Amino acid sequence: MSFYRVTTPQHSFTLPFDTSECSVIQVTYTQGTAQLVKEYDHGTLPSGMILDEDTVIINFTQEETKRFKVGTVSAQVRVLTTGGKAYASKQFTVSVKAVNNDEVLA
Repeated sequence: MSFYRVTTPQHSFTLPFDTSECSVIQVTYTQGTAQLVKEYDHGTLPSGMILDEDTVIINFTQEETKRFKVGTVSAQVRVLTTGGKAYASKQFTVSVKAVNNDEVLA
C-alpha cells in the first residue's frame, strides 16, 4: 500500500464479515504526531469513507495526504460489531512518496 503526497488515492480494507454487522468502523493512519482518523459511527459515514459489503474504502483529499511526510505511515482498522465485540486489524505499513510540488491543485 502506498500513496503520493498531495494526491487523492483510494485504499480498500476487506473485513472478515459484512460492514452491516458493525456499529463503528474506524480507520486510522498515523505517522509520528500526524494522524488521520475516518470513523463510521452508528449509521453516519464520514467524508471519504464508503462501505461496500465486506469492504471499507477510504478516499483521501489532497489536504489529507499532504499531512504526512515522505516515509511510512501506519494504518489500522478497528471495528465494534452490533453485538458489542471489538476487533482490530494488523497494522499496515503505507509508503508515502514525494511529489516535486506539494501545492494543492484547484
